[in-house]
Amino acid sequence: MKKISCNGTSNKNHKIKRFSPQRKSRENQSIKIFLCILCALCGESLVVFPANAVEWTLHGALKNETAYFVSGEKRFGKIQNRLDLKPEAVLGGGWEFRGRGLAWYDAAMDVNATNNTDLTRGIKQHYRTHIESKEAYLLYGGDAFDFRIGQQQIIWGKTDGIRMLDIINPLDLREFILDDFLDSRIGLWAARLNYFYDFGGTEHEFEFIAIPDARPAKLAPAGSRWGFSTPAARPGIAVVNLAPEQPNWSLQNTELGFAWRANLAGWDLSLNYFYGWNDIPNLFRQLSGATLTIQMKHLRMHTAGGSFSNAFGPFVVRGEVAVNFGEGINTTSLVWNRSVVRRTTLNAAVAVDYTKSNWTVGIQLFGRQILNEPAVDASLGITPNFASLRIATDYMNEKLKPEILLLADLDDGGLLARPKVSYEISDALTGTVGADIISGSGGFFGQFASNDRVYSELEWSF
Repeated sequence: MKKISCNGTSNKNHKIKRFSPQRKSRENQSIKIFLCILCALCGESLVVFPANAVEWTLHGALKNETAYFVSGEKRFGKIQNRLDLKPEAVLGGGWEFRGRGLAWYDAAMDVNATNNTDLTRGIKQHYRTHIESKEAYLLYGGDAFDFRIGQQQIIWGKTDGIRMLDIINPLDLREFILDDFLDSRIGLWAARLNYFYDFGGTEHEFEFIAIPDARPAKLAPAGSRWGFSTPAARPGIAVVNLAPEQPNWSLQNTELGFAWRANLAGWDLSLNYFYGWNDIPNLFRQLSGATLTIQMKHLRMHTAGGSFSNAFGPFVVRGEVAVNFGEGINTTSLVWNRSVVRRTTLNAAVAVDYTKSNWTVGIQLFGRQILNEPAVDASLGITPNFASLRIATDYMNEKLKPEILLLADLDDGGLLARPKVSYEISDALTGTVGADIISGSGGFFGQFASNDRVYSELEWSF
């Protein structure tokens, strides 16, 4: 269990699907800037396409997200004005282009006063503006395979909220775990081949992934309201922080993945393997006299597992298992070689969704077992056991959509509650109001118990 998120975005509907590049007709639009930038970055044209064969389309959204902290120091958490662009192109010869870029300005960083604790000039600069490419890849659809090369989001797994198999893309945790997965995933430059083979009347999918662009997760700035707490040094102890060790773009840091998927007797099944870097660093520590030396390091590990789902009338049963071999585990030791140990961890989840009329109720249970468990420093690590409950419905011909999502830390007693109501004002305009309520004393959720907030969103799609 590498990462936790709680945004209600589900990966459970992953179906085996052959990609047909001719499946849609698109109107021509002059938005070739994305492909020009991609070629410029590479120094040359990647593929030569006939000019008259290129068909472009552009989708996107303008969105305002405003949040206000109603506990702790009461102030605006964000007044974010965001542009989301999704260019697509049919390039001819079986090739297509997919892209997505995000840019925003957060006016809360100029509305709120600067302070020397959790809203310094550096923290404001981190949150004020942001420009990021989420995806920019070329896709070739063959008769029995799809091939993608470029910046991608690669999604595995069947569960919501807690990521066990869905560990390929690291997360941007600038707002703890409250962002939508599609917004918080960091796109990675990768090569991805999906091969389809019919065996005994059943289509099997084989996926091969190579990622030279290994990256860590982006944590919220230290000291900010969403920055993870770290244990304080004892009085009289001087702390020396060494430069962190983290993966980067290089052949020796390449991550590799493989997946098999099929539908057998009504069950959507997968087997998955990934050899990559843990996106969350481990904390190495050494106490020598009155000096504590610490260093954040990312460690490699192997992950093997699988997922399943099936429908039984109004019920859907789904789940996944992931075994991490050589996962780094923080301990309470202050001796360098024993402050982090490698262990095999068993992570499992099972979920049941019930849908009737316009109501959906989903319950999930997550468990984690560290084999030969050492003394784990809970303030730094991952709590083993969680449960979630999601209830959603709709009214007024699906225009009004209330929903609540609860995620409970069964070990530390923390709770995250996320009620919200969305209203479709028109086909292109949607408004949402909601709240993020966090309780607990310490632990994963409790460290943010003073960050309760209410928020509104207004999104225009085009």
